[in-house]
Amino acid sequence: MIHCVLLLTSLLAGQVENPAGEELKSDVRRLVRQLDAAQLAQREAAEAELLKRGPAILDLLPQPSERQSAEVRQRLGRVRQKLQQLAADNAARSSTITLRADAMPLSKILAEFQRQSGNMIVDQRGKRGDGEPEVPSPTLKVNFNKTPFWQALDQLADQAELGVSPFGEKAAISLTTRPNSGTLLPNGMPATARVSRVDRACYSGPFRFEPVGITARRDLRGVRLGQRDGSLSVNVQIAWEPRLRIIGLTQRMADVKAVDEKGNPLPVADDEAQLEIPTSGDAATVELNLPLQLPSRDVRRIASFKGRLQAMIPGRIETFRFDNLAKAKNVEKRIAGVTVTLEQASKNNDVWEIRVLVHFDDAGDALASHRTWIFNNDAHLEGPDGKSIAYDSFETTAQEKNEVGVAYLFNTDQPLDKLTFVYKTPGTIVNSGFDYELKNVELP
Repeated sequence: MIHCVLLLTSLLAGQVENPAGEELKSDVRRLVRQLDAAQLAQREAAEAELLKRGPAILDLLPQPSERQSAEVRQRLGRVRQKLQQLAADNAARSSTITLRADAMPLSKILAEFQRQSGNMIVDQRGKRGDGEPEVPSPTLKVNFNKTPFWQALDQLADQAELGVSPFGEKAAISLTTRPNSGTLLPNGMPATARVSRVDRACYSGPFRFEPVGITARRDLRGVRLGQRDGSLSVNVQIAWEPRLRIIGLTQRMADVKAVDEKGNPLPVADDEAQLEIPTSGDAATVELNLPLQLPSRDVRRIASFKGRLQAMIPGRIETFRFDNLAKAKNVEKRIAGVTVTLEQASKNNDVWEIRVLVHFDDAGDALASHRTWIFNNDAHLEGPDGKSIAYDSFETTAQEKNEVGVAYLFNTDQPLDKLTFVYKTPGTIVNSGFDYELKNVELP
C-alpha cells in the first residue's frame, strides 16, 4: 500500500484552494484602492501590506493606467519592482522537494518532482526506435523533507541506478539507464557504487558542480630552460535547474583557491583572469576549464577546490501591450525595473515596422553586445480574434549598457488599428554569486 503524506496534504489543500484564491484577490483589490486613501498613513499602510503578501500577488496587481492617480501609479510601481526583485532572488535559490512514500512508482515520483520544482524531467530509459517496450517503472521508497532539488534528484538517481543528463530535451533533464549498471568491479562491488552522483557533486543554490576531468601538460622545453614546466586544467560541469534561463556566467580566477592533500596551496595560472562561460539554447549545463599551475609529481590529489560563480539570472517575465498602433508614437510603459517604449509603427514597403526601445534600470553586463538573449524575447502582433502574428525578421536599432532598440518587421494585410503589439521581457536582472567547494579530486 502506498503511504504518501504529501499527496494527502495536497488533496486536502485543493479543497480550499479556490476560496483562498478569491480571498487573496479581494484583499489585493482592497489594498490597491487604499493606496489612494485621503490619509498618508493609510496609503503607506496599504503599500506595506501589499509587500507582505509577497510575489504571489504580482499577477493580481493592476497594470499602470491613466485612470489611476499619479501616487497610485508610483506606489504600485514600487510594490511591483520590490516584489519582482524578491521573486528573482527566490529564483536564485534552490527548489525543494518534500515527499515521503513507502512504495511509489518512479513515474509518480518524477511527476511530483516536476510539480514541486517547476523543472521538466523526461524519463528516457529504454526508449528505442525498434518498437521494443519501455523499461518498467520501478517502485521506490523515498523520504525527502524540504530537500534541495539537485540533492534529491541525485539521491533518487543513485537509488534507482539512473543516469542524469542536463543535455535533455528542450529545457529539461533526461533520465537514462546508468552506464555499467549491474556489472561488478574486481573487488566484487557493483559498478554503481563507484559513480555515486551525490558523492561526486557540490551544490549551491540552483546549481550543481561536478569535476569531470583533469588535463595535465608538462612542457619539457620549459624544464630545460628552468621555466614553469606545465599546466593543470580542472574541467568542472556546472548544471542548473532548467526552470531558469541563465543569461551569463563568469568566474574570477582570483576567487579560486585550491590546496593539495598536505594543505599546500595550488596556485591558479592567472589570478587576474576572468573566465566567461557562454550559455546557449535550452541546455541547462556548461563545462568550465579552470587552469592551475602544474604541481610537483608527489601531489596526488586536490584536497579542496573552492570558487565563487557569478550568475546573471532574469527575473519574472512581464507583458507589455500596446494598442492604437496607427497613432502610437513614443508610448512608454514601465513595469518593475524595465521600461518599454513603442517608438513608432510605420509602413516599410510591404511590411509593418514596429520599433521598440527596452530600458533596464540596471542591466549590469546582461546587454553586452555578445549576448543575444534579449532578441529571443517574445514579440508579436495580436489580432481581434486573439491569434498571434509572428514577426518575419528584426533589426537592432540601438544597443547601450542598459537599453536595446529593436525594429520588428511584420508581413500582414490586417489594418494596424485593429492589432495590438505584445512584448515580453524580464522585469529585473539579478547578479548573484554562488560558492562551491570540490573535494578530493584525484590527479592523473
